[in-house]
Amino acid sequence: MPNQPGTQLAVPHSTQAEQCVLGALMLDNDRWDEINILLTAQDFFVAAHRHIFKAMSSLSLLSQPIDLITLSEKLERDGALEQSGGFAYLAELSKNTPSAANILGYTDVIVEKSRLRTLLVIGNSLVADIQINRLSSQTVAEQAENALFRLHEQGTSANECESEIMVALDQVLSKLEVATATENGITGTSTGMAELDFMTCGLQPGDLIILAARPSMGKTALAVSWCIGAIESKPQDAVFIFSIEMPTDQLTMRMLSMRSRVDLTKLRSGNLSDEDWGRISQGATEIAAWRDRLIIDDNSFQTPATLRTRARRYVRKYGKPALIMVDYLQLMRCPDMENRTQEIAEISRSLKALGKELDCPILALSQLNRQVEQRADKRPNNGDLRDSGALEQDADLIAFIYRDEVYHADTAHPGQAEIIIGKQRQGPTGTIKTQFDSRFTLFSEYPEGGYDFGYDFRSAGQ
Repeated sequence: MPNQPGTQLAVPHSTQAEQCVLGALMLDNDRWDEINILLTAQDFFVAAHRHIFKAMSSLSLLSQPIDLITLSEKLERDGALEQSGGFAYLAELSKNTPSAANILGYTDVIVEKSRLRTLLVIGNSLVADIQINRLSSQTVAEQAENALFRLHEQGTSANECESEIMVALDQVLSKLEVATATENGITGTSTGMAELDFMTCGLQPGDLIILAARPSMGKTALAVSWCIGAIESKPQDAVFIFSIEMPTDQLTMRMLSMRSRVDLTKLRSGNLSDEDWGRISQGATEIAAWRDRLIIDDNSFQTPATLRTRARRYVRKYGKPALIMVDYLQLMRCPDMENRTQEIAEISRSLKALGKELDCPILALSQLNRQVEQRADKRPNNGDLRDSGALEQDADLIAFIYRDEVYHADTAHPGQAEIIIGKQRQGPTGTIKTQFDSRFTLFSEYPEGGYDFGYDFRSAGQ
């Protein structure tokens, strides 16, 4: 039998459970697929057992049997047979395990001990950060929360991720019943724009929505408009805005201009009339009603980990959000990534995962490549998304903004803004025409109901 770290009695582990699982797998290869999704080699405390489990995994991938002969030969080829206790120890594992009947129980013991060891590592790391690295309490708390969240994710049983078809069907039918009972057909979060809501059925829980445009098109203004629509349509829910680019006071001033219909330039300069003050008072009253429901976080350094930590903290404090807005995606950072493409891909993946975890739509603003400026028709498309194709892949809905007046002062359509749906995983694509008033940075419904879905969407299915 190999040397065991018996002096480390304080470290949680069960050598006997590890031996029983390995022996059971040698007796009954059919249990491998069941156990492999629950355990990794790193879950084993004894080094010899880690080598053996890795060898079993390699044999399984090659569709070879896992027995005393194949396992010992594989370990010998890898130069790990002696480290694994030799042929005699492998034989002992098989001999001392009468059956594979209790393999799941032994596996649970291994997983539990592994998680306890991970918690010890996390705890020791936190102590070092406090006593040696002298990190702030906020930084240490965020690191602790992130580490515990990762541990929770790793501990999710594979059985929790599978869905029997009848269960899934019941969920779909329940959603259909909700949709049928909804008078306006909005099953998600309203944007406050009837045509857009009609086209999308609202922003759906768990979806990643990318809103992209070139500078000066009004990305933030439109996104804030959707946040207000969410606040007003779901009075019991909160909305979280992560404003990485713009300070809270500037964003609030924009909202005040939008609600009061007072020129943003006049608000900034203070050149206000009595009539303006009356409108400002009314707008401020409306915004004040969103207290504890519209939460703005203007931290200028956001990583996927810090954003997730803050979002979860706000959920505990304010409840489940109707919508989370991130302005804007390219300002987030992933220090461990090798290049910008990988960085954006990781940010995109993390935002998608956050929406799924919190069961709410994530509205992420994005820049576009400059190449759109070189085309005769400057209306953007999915290929113009900046830095990474992962955005197009991960997004459930991609929307672009195009205002012809930005490029052509003599446009035939002044004040018109097009919201172009370039991708919708569960619905049609097309263009919705809206109005944009630059005085108030305000998007509003187009009076003639200007939508172009590429086909008669309203009569589809009737």
